[in-house]
Amino acid sequence: MFEMIGALLSAYVLYAISKGEVYAKSGPGGQTVLKRESPTYFWIIIAIYSGLSIALMIIF
Repeated sequence: MFEMIGALLSAYVLYAISKGEVYAKSGPGGQTVLKRESPTYFWIIIAIYSGLSIALMIIF
């Protein structure tokens, strides 16, 4: 089950990188972060989601 969620999250990360925007969940809401507007925050979110994806596929 967790492997499938990790794989789906990994696919979303690849999609977000190719599109240049990622949805960042924060508190009760969230926001879409565009790579061209704030590249540092974009790559931080991508790194967090990538780490979570790897953890879901390996650890759980």
